[in-house]
Amino acid sequence: MLKEILAAHADQLLKGKATGEDYLDLLPESDEELGPLLDVAERVQSTIKPISPANKEELKRELLTTAHIRKVEGYVPPNPARDLFYVLVTLAFIASLGVVLAALRQREHTL
Repeated sequence: MLKEILAAHADQLLKGKATGEDYLDLLPESDEELGPLLDVAERVQSTIKPISPANKEELKRELLTTAHIRKVEGYVPPNPARDLFYVLVTLAFIASLGVVLAALRQREHTL
């Protein structure tokens, strides 16, 4: 329900028709959670400047050029799942190395 209220609020903000008070009455039991979220959305919206059609075309051209250059250079976008896997494998390796070293030390002390 909270997501739907925030989405509706965002849509109305884009049209310039909404305020946070309009939506606080929809979910009165979570005022302490909903109020700050609506406030942040309104502050973000107030800082966004509209893009003129000429700037929009220039931005589109720049983004497409950058994407093309990255593709030609072989850019590989970040993959959070792969990166997490590498971190977990590294941590497992370090932990297993620590266990082996501890076992070798223990063995030296018992001999």
